[in-house]
Amino acid sequence: MLLIKNGRVVDPSSRTDATLDVLVEGDRVAAVGPDLQAPSAEIVDASGLVVAPGFIDIHCHLREPGDESSETIESGTRAAARGGFTAVCPMPNTRPVNDNASVTRFIVDRAASVGAVRVWPIGAVSVGSRGESLAEIAAMKQAGIVAVSDDGHPVASAKLLRQAMEYCRSLDLPVIDHCEDPSLFAGAVMREGPH
Repeated sequence: MLLIKNGRVVDPSSRTDATLDVLVEGDRVAAVGPDLQAPSAEIVDASGLVVAPGFIDIHCHLREPGDESSETIESGTRAAARGGFTAVCPMPNTRPVNDNASVTRFIVDRAASVGAVRVWPIGAVSVGSRGESLAEIAAMKQAGIVAVSDDGHPVASAKLLRQAMEYCRSLDLPVIDHCEDPSLFAGAVMREGPH
């Protein structure tokens, strides 16, 4: 048992923002309130600190598989845990790109064995994140993705993006888009009007 005393408890789901105590039994919050007592609990004084539910990073780059010299699932999730995050959603910018179920399964399995926090992968919208044809989205969802994105790459056409959104709607998957249309900007800035 752990009793966290005098922290600023911030919990958006219950609209709580007050100096309170939090009693933790095992891996569950057993009670939240003022001046809680638990004689056998380890006590942590959180005066001047914020006590909040774990954060979720919905856009991170774990880079595994393929670019482990930059980041790994293990190092990235350890850093997340140190920062108060209990779950991360890695973008599909791996090598190979997370555009099929086998890469998704690798990420999920690797996270289960070495991850310090939960890992909810984001799959690619398009094959190779090239924005040309849809990736294996349904198979990736079955393997464990929670959304799709081509990360820093825009989907190459409005038609393909619409297809992705309609398809993902039927799968109840969010589409996270890098909002640019390469057919419009053509390497320069363009605006209608005098500015």
